[in-house]
Amino acid sequence: MEHIGKNIRKIREEKGYTQQEVADLISMHRSNYSRVETGDRDLSIEAINKIAQFSICYRPAGKFRG
Repeated sequence: MEHIGKNIRKIREEKGYTQQEVADLISMHRSNYSRVETGDRDLSIEAINKIAQFSICYRPAGKFRG
């Protein structure tokens, strides 16, 4: 799970989002989301789907790509 967590973190950082923003989007407490990125927490299928949707298309209001 650690490898997946590193990939999730890389995508989040590339998009310029905080852990809190992603955690809110997928309805997860920030500390639990942090544990996902470090590989210390397993994800449910529902959480994986939400993270996948975020990584493909999510851009909150006020965030623009340069």
